[in-house]
Amino acid sequence: MPKTNYSNIIVVAIATLLLGITIAGRHYIPPDETRYLSVAWDMWLHHDFLVPHLNHLPYSHKPPLLFWLINLGWFIFGVNDWWPRLIPFLFSLGSIFLVKKIADKLWPKNNQVGHLASLLLLANSVWAVYSSALMFDMMLTFFTCLGILGIVTSLKEKNQNGFIYIAFAFAGGLLAKGPTILLQLLPLAVTAPWWIKEKTIVWKLWYRSFALSFLVGAAILLCWAIPAGISGGAQYQHDIFWGQTANRMVNSFAHNRPQWWYLEMAPFLIFPWFFVPSFWKLIFQKSPRQMSEGLKFSLAWFFPVFIAFSLISGKQVHYLLPIYPALALMIASEFDRIKKITWFDHAFMVLPLIAAGAIFYYLANSGRMDDAAPWINSLPIENSFILILGGLFIFIWKTKNTLTFLWKLVTANILLISILFLGVIYQTGNAYDLREVSTAIKSIEDKNFPVAYLGNYAGQFDFIGRLDNPPQMITTTQLFNWTKEHPEGRVIITFDGKPDFANIKSQYTSWYRGSHIAILSSDEVDTFCKPQPNLCLEH
Repeated sequence: MPKTNYSNIIVVAIATLLLGITIAGRHYIPPDETRYLSVAWDMWLHHDFLVPHLNHLPYSHKPPLLFWLINLGWFIFGVNDWWPRLIPFLFSLGSIFLVKKIADKLWPKNNQVGHLASLLLLANSVWAVYSSALMFDMMLTFFTCLGILGIVTSLKEKNQNGFIYIAFAFAGGLLAKGPTILLQLLPLAVTAPWWIKEKTIVWKLWYRSFALSFLVGAAILLCWAIPAGISGGAQYQHDIFWGQTANRMVNSFAHNRPQWWYLEMAPFLIFPWFFVPSFWKLIFQKSPRQMSEGLKFSLAWFFPVFIAFSLISGKQVHYLLPIYPALALMIASEFDRIKKITWFDHAFMVLPLIAAGAIFYYLANSGRMDDAAPWINSLPIENSFILILGGLFIFIWKTKNTLTFLWKLVTANILLISILFLGVIYQTGNAYDLREVSTAIKSIEDKNFPVAYLGNYAGQFDFIGRLDNPPQMITTTQLFNWTKEHPEGRVIITFDGKPDFANIKSQYTSWYRGSHIAILSSDEVDTFCKPQPNLCLEH
């Protein structure tokens, strides 16, 4: 087992490699990443660090921590594209080191658990994707791990510093993504008498200190929320104190994803862990030894949160990120029960890579995907060969050593992430890279021409184009009145199909996600859209 310093260097090196692949393969992807960047950009332009804004309106959907951190980096390094990408990466790396700390306290006689858990996280594709995604969930994962480290420290070592960690975890989690931090930490605290070995703990005092830590964290949140509510007005005040949480719960239960959706998605959510039969044996094969404190801890961390999110019908892949470390620790803590790596482990682990390559080759040659998106035909057929040959190489790389096998999992993940970002997303060009269209919009703004967006504008172009003002949102019924009132104006329109752009002189046309986008002058809108009213619709 590598020494601690060497192990940390390995973790940083692999994480940095994966970050480099994801950054090389894509720019900021709409609509989420570009929206959050535009909120931060508005904060930067108007120096209003109290109330986030989008489209000149208070933005109450998310707390401000991410936007503050983006602006802090811009203040130190200047406005740039690279700093926001580093934020989730740094929180991801911090989470891994916190997991190692937690493992050291729960398995003091088995120092390999933390190292194995870190490798398992680095081998997971979902973890790799969201380690570079400008979203809130990796921040929430970090504060969850910090809070759990505080719980373990306060219980195992009877160290009051643990409650300081918990207070900062609640404060950071609330400022990062709102009350969901409660769901991440409360179950482990409630079940602590079951999983902790120590019998001398005065639980009444401990829970009192835990509650006090929450109150301190909530007070830190209120230091922002109260003045922000006063400054943002009555509606914003209602939204951040009540509407955000209540509306999310109402909207969540209105969704239609079934309770077992996460189980259906398991092959993708926990690739490549899902395809290792020996890991499943650890779960279903009864252990001859008594359930350890650490294993109980991992179960108490993972299952209550997983069940809660399964019962809530509003489901997203990234909602489960904060409990990935629990699953990694669960596997790592029992890893020594795997006596040897079998032929089935090698075969099943590479099967998804070979199958994905074969399916990609079939779809590319059958033409069945041609209508799915306009950029499908631009994807190189070499992707299929790389996946198949890479899978065969990993299969041939036989080993009975369990630690070496983990390196195979890391290699499989690097291969898949490389194909996903360099072989697919990068090849889509302007469909998911908005730099070109944003530059075109900025050039229009610099000429003082009015700019409108047909539909619900989510700030896609504000930061990337460094716009001074967002385009004006208009509806389909307002379209022709707007062009009449703004004869020199330009309208950004997204089309479901592929219009006949050859007959008009649009300022800009390109792929856009799964469709096309164009920037039309007011005259072009009248010429192009009036005869085809069903073509120019708001999105």
